Amino acid sequence: MRRDLGSLSHSRRGALTILSGTAAGQVLALVAAPLLSRLYAPADFGLFTVISSAVAIVGTVAALRFEFAIPLPRKERDAQALVALGLASTLVTLAVTGTLVAVAGDWFAAKFSERDLMPWLWAVPVISALMGVYLVLNQLAIRHRRYGAIGRRNILQSTAMVATQVGAGVAGLTTAGLIAGLAVGQATSALSLFRGSKILTSDAREGRSFASLRAMARRYRRFPLVLAPSGLLNVAGLQLPVILIAYWYGSSVAGWMGLTQRVLSLPVTLIGTAIAQVYLGELARAAHDDLERARRLFISASKRLLAVGAAAALVIIVLGPTLFSFVFGAEWKTSGEFARALAVGLAAQLLAAPVSQTLIVFERQLLQLAWDAGRLILIVAAVGGTYLAGGSALAALWAYGIAAASAYAISWVLSFSTIRRSGRTPVPGVHR
Repeated sequence: MRRDLGSLSHSRRGALTILSGTAAGQVLALVAAPLLSRLYAPADFGLFTVISSAVAIVGTVAALRFEFAIPLPRKERDAQALVALGLASTLVTLAVTGTLVAVAGDWFAAKFSERDLMPWLWAVPVISALMGVYLVLNQLAIRHRRYGAIGRRNILQSTAMVATQVGAGVAGLTTAGLIAGLAVGQATSALSLFRGSKILTSDAREGRSFASLRAMARRYRRFPLVLAPSGLLNVAGLQLPVILIAYWYGSSVAGWMGLTQRVLSLPVTLIGTAIAQVYLGELARAAHDDLERARRLFISASKRLLAVGAAAALVIIVLGPTLFSFVFGAEWKTSGEFARALAVGLAAQLLAAPVSQTLIVFERQLLQLAWDAGRLILIVAAVGGTYLAGGSALAALWAYGIAAASAYAISWVLSFSTIRRSGRTPVPGVHR
């Protein structure tokens, strides 16, 4: 079993490199959070939370999920063709999103009764495009096992974002400073991964030929046609409840929730993202040649993710409000109550999200799509039902947390079932 954990990375050093880089970046963000909570008011965080949620929804699918196919082909030329398709899709997303803001931005801002929201909506297309470029280059780095570059990227992104937000806050720029930090962080991520990406090599140039682009677009058509809608539903399941809570309960409540998510993202990003990135790269290789090893990878990852998630949830449930009041100030005690409500959902997400990429590797996109749609419906129904019943914001957060925990438990079962059955049935599209 211990040997299988080592194989989660190209070597054990791969996971540790990403983990250490992610840890440094997240610790920096966490250390800066008490300062930011004193430089910015909950209402500032509220507007920022709406913008960052919109960026997450658009940016996550900006490359139409072509990036997830990048680790799969055997030939570098084919992978580089997928990189080109992902970057081209990001440009299209930028144009479409910019048009939507121009046409419907005023209406959207009016619905939130926030006159200050409209100017910041223009940041959504730009930052989303930067995020799309970063995601493409990150998957290319995973393919090349450039785990050191990914670890450095994690540090650079957090450093750039925090430095910008703190500096702008000191200068009194309020919401603008928070949004500028998000943009600078995404730009830094993309630039840091460009070097060593090999997108200027002969293989890349050959991959960008019309014939190669057409062949890869056809071969991996299920990624934009099925996985992109699935990804949109996936991220909407995380971010849409935040937007709805801001709409129904006000920007201050959204600000408290925004800080809660910023803090709770530490274990998810620190452990979950590092394991997920390496798990995807290694599982893609195991799916080609050694399905028994693929199942062992899944079990090893799940056990360790469960242990970390359970420990994190226990600490939050017992000490959440006290810790938030002490660290961020009495004004933010409500964020601690929100954290307690979301703790079980956090643990379930930490367990299920990293290994959910099993469905991608084994090309069970329709199953992933069904789960994403089901989670979105479940969570929106839980939050919306609580609001319509006259429940408080805290009650809505408890409903959100319970619904999320249930959905992630189902996700883990689906992934486990897929990988357990993979040895008995042909795996579509996986070259052996």
